[in-house]
Amino acid sequence: MKQLLLLGLLLLPLAGCNGSGAVNPLTPANASKVDPGSTADSDVIYWSTFPLANPITDTINGMCLINKKNGWACGNNGLVMQYDGQTWNKVQVGLGQNENFMTVGFLNENEGWIAGTHGIILHYNNGQWTQDASPSTEILYSIAITKSRTVWLVGSNGAILTYNGISWGTVYATSGTAATPVTIVDDIYSIGLSDQNSGWAVGNRGTILKYDGQKWTPFSASPTTEKLTSVSVLSDVQAWAVGAYGTIINFNGTTWNKQGSAFSGFDLYTITMKDDSDGWLAGQDGTIAFYDGTRWIGHKKPEAKTSFNAVAFYKDLGFMAGQNGTFLKFQTGGVPAKFDIAFKGLVGDKPSKEHPYWSLTYTLLNQSSKTTGIIDFVLPIPKGFEAYQPKATPTPTPADTNSTPVAAAPTPTATIAAVTPGTTPSTHGGSVSGNWTMKDGSLVWEIGTVTTAEQKNITVLLVSKKGEKKEYPVVLNASLKTEDRTIVDAVPVTLIASEPKFVSTTVSSSSSSTLTPMASPNPQ
Repeated sequence: MKQLLLLGLLLLPLAGCNGSGAVNPLTPANASKVDPGSTADSDVIYWSTFPLANPITDTINGMCLINKKNGWACGNNGLVMQYDGQTWNKVQVGLGQNENFMTVGFLNENEGWIAGTHGIILHYNNGQWTQDASPSTEILYSIAITKSRTVWLVGSNGAILTYNGISWGTVYATSGTAATPVTIVDDIYSIGLSDQNSGWAVGNRGTILKYDGQKWTPFSASPTTEKLTSVSVLSDVQAWAVGAYGTIINFNGTTWNKQGSAFSGFDLYTITMKDDSDGWLAGQDGTIAFYDGTRWIGHKKPEAKTSFNAVAFYKDLGFMAGQNGTFLKFQTGGVPAKFDIAFKGLVGDKPSKEHPYWSLTYTLLNQSSKTTGIIDFVLPIPKGFEAYQPKATPTPTPADTNSTPVAAAPTPTATIAAVTPGTTPSTHGGSVSGNWTMKDGSLVWEIGTVTTAEQKNITVLLVSKKGEKKEYPVVLNASLKTEDRTIVDAVPVTLIASEPKFVSTTVSSSSSSTLTPMASPNPQ
């Protein structure tokens, strides 16, 4: 499969960044087709969950990247966020807190706009946000900015607004004749320009509008009557648009044509094309796909199947965002969707008079030809047990020198060893930094990436938990995960096969006999 390197941003020749807008509410309600994400034909994953330092729950509707250290996003309930090169942080602008912001675009680092419900328009200028006087009360869904500082906004009921560098004005798209013009009143959801004198806008009921440098007019031969939610314009002879029920159409310089789609059960909300062989679309329930120059290829869906409204790129940096404040980050080159990892566990030491714990060793070996992403070792702790962390052994004082030394318990470790292909893996290696934590009843240990033919060993100690009854048999089910996605499960390991039996021992004396119960565990 072709390796995708998205090295540009839609409309970059026009301005710093032009954000995609969202169309709400999310539809359709009757999505009943086969989910392409469950049978994605891509064997590479390019998008991974991007955790925020301060998580949010509001939906992200629009996003743009100015450079690798500066980007902006907007969303519901007055949400504004800024990217600082490391993470996305919520910004309090003090304006439009009860509005849903739908789109964001920037001319450069010093100037940009955000727009949304009730015609609200926010203007960023040299670090300060102010509210512009808007000539409209419609929902403003999408923005486009030219190098000459001309700004366009489109929205509900045919709203088209333009900024001349000083103030905002309203223009209309019309059909019919000059004597009897008919104003277009369909909702317009997205706008894209190839230059200052050529562009497209798309909207409800398959509406397609063409800009010729002077006016907006309907393109009469739309190949669809479905809602079109996003357009990406590469040039005056090439453009793409997506919409409801998996609709995908493209412009070849003369006509718009409908493409076959494997996503007919899902609305598509955003599309971004770098060139005629690199592009991404996203939409309802985690639908993601890329274009390789010949066809759209289904991408593995995130486990949460969050709907995505916006995609933004600056060179090889890319983000996707949508519902519940979810962000994904683009991984240049991607990682394999499936790894060939040998993963097994063995029971080592059992509890004895010297120590109270079970010792388990898990070994993993990357047998695939590519380095994995960051992997977490996850072990659900069975009922009646808890993870054991030995206490530090005190340093002996001179007074203790004659004391009998006590063997220290081994510290839980993760070790690493390189393995030459075709040889027997070693079980030894240098230490890997990091410690395990408990999360939702599971021991979780970040063990990092694993290169080709590399082995890692994880030693875990378990001890009986006081006051909690065990459930037999005690079986351990460890797994390896990356980005909350399980990539391999270890063969289940039986710690204790059955409930311990009590054996009676008769103790004789001159006056009486006593029955003493003795626990006889049956570990395997």
